[in-house]
Amino acid sequence: MGPTAAADPEIRRIRALRLRAQGLVPGARDWRTAPDVARGMLAIQAQDGAAARFALSLRASEHPDDATVLADLAAGRITRNRPARGTLQITAPEDLHWLSAALTVRSRAEAAKRRPQLGITDAMMADAERIVRAELAGGGTRTRPELVAACADAGLPLDNSQTGHILRDLTELMAIVFADPGQKADVFALADEWIGERRDPEHALGEAVSRFVAARGPVTRQDIGKWAYLPMGAVDEGIDAAGDTVERITLAGNRFLVARGTADVADSQVDEALARPLLLPGFDEYIIGYGSRAPQLDETFLSRIVPGRNGVFKPIVVVDGEIVGTWSRKATAKTVTVTIEPFTRITAATKRRLEGPVRDYGRFLGTAAVLA
Repeated sequence: MGPTAAADPEIRRIRALRLRAQGLVPGARDWRTAPDVARGMLAIQAQDGAAARFALSLRASEHPDDATVLADLAAGRITRNRPARGTLQITAPEDLHWLSAALTVRSRAEAAKRRPQLGITDAMMADAERIVRAELAGGGTRTRPELVAACADAGLPLDNSQTGHILRDLTELMAIVFADPGQKADVFALADEWIGERRDPEHALGEAVSRFVAARGPVTRQDIGKWAYLPMGAVDEGIDAAGDTVERITLAGNRFLVARGTADVADSQVDEALARPLLLPGFDEYIIGYGSRAPQLDETFLSRIVPGRNGVFKPIVVVDGEIVGTWSRKATAKTVTVTIEPFTRITAATKRRLEGPVRDYGRFLGTAAVLA
């Protein structure tokens, strides 16, 4: 699935189906608000909070502005935590407990192996959890510095690395969650007090696979394993448990899983899905959600998106379903200027078509946005 296959009708169909599954085609998904999107997507990468909020807005038919999505986070209608891969993500709050229990086993075990290097003992882990739980009890919220101070006051001084490790483990354990995002410092609350409702699916892996496929299909077994950080045996268990909610198809010589009944779209629907260019935020699931991005990206350009393979994904430009460049922003008091950095030459007509997505980005921010 290299760059020479870019015009292949089946490659275009894979791109269109993925855009439809991800709610990036108007009307393809019945997601009205940011909480609807979080529930539909299962989880959205959120180590860059502003990028994640834009990703939610793009997929919601109401296209809420940034202030509205921040309010959803502050009110607990959506929740930011680490339900998979040790990575910050936004989910529906009721999904966070079961998803974390199903998908954090490997990342927690690997993190635990680093504790001797950090000078952390099992006793320190237990003491820190006890202190943090007591500090947050009764519906309280505390910033990271406040929790560090509480530990120090209780006789458990922690350096920065130790603090980061312990707080990460407590989020994966679902002892605590990220709370109100309105402050510059991270704010935490007790998970069981911040989250009002929680689900307990009959088969967590089956639920995770079924919903992941619905939100990103067509996907491969390997895509599921990489995103969920699961061994392939667990992936296959999940696929079996997902039952008839998923089906297997072949496109461009590759075997994929899709949500049952979603692959049968007309050629006109493929064209419609690919018609509008997109400006997607950094870490967007259109690139993060797959082990292989080959259908929508000539992977020789991946280093332009993730310079130095440092794990930081730049915002991306999508034309005809293909990732064709990156973009950046520069803000003044009154205006945000968006600059496109294409991998190869893009036409003047295509650049004019990008003016609409730039204006939409400005509306999300609540300011004017122009294309450089």
